[in-house]
Amino acid sequence: MHARITAHRGILVVELVQNRATEEGTRSNLDKLRSLGTIIHDTRRHLGVSEEALSLLRVVKRGLERIGDFAWFRSDDGTDHFAWLGGPKRLVNPSEVATARTYEILAHQVIPNEVPEGARAAIEANF
Repeated sequence: MHARITAHRGILVVELVQNRATEEGTRSNLDKLRSLGTIIHDTRRHLGVSEEALSLLRVVKRGLERIGDFAWFRSDDGTDHFAWLGGPKRLVNPSEVATARTYEILAHQVIPNEVPEGARAAIEANF
């Protein structure tokens, strides 16, 4: 799995992206996910963040707890990991959430701010 974070109208769009190996017409691994949180390992290779989203991620307030709506951390082996509360797709108002206390911006790929049409529509209708 890979993840991408983009932004529209000041709202973060956090989503898992299915690996390209899945054939059309088959159920994806995303259909099977039922979790309270999601984590991406090796963010240098598996996390894309747009410049617009990165600006918003920098202003999310730091929480006091070990977990938060977002966590970005480095494990003992030097690999960076990004986690968020919620399932494979989440819309987040950065002014209403908090990060884990050890959160910091770490390795990632810069991607274009291509927000999925469904996310745009949901943001325009709900935020």
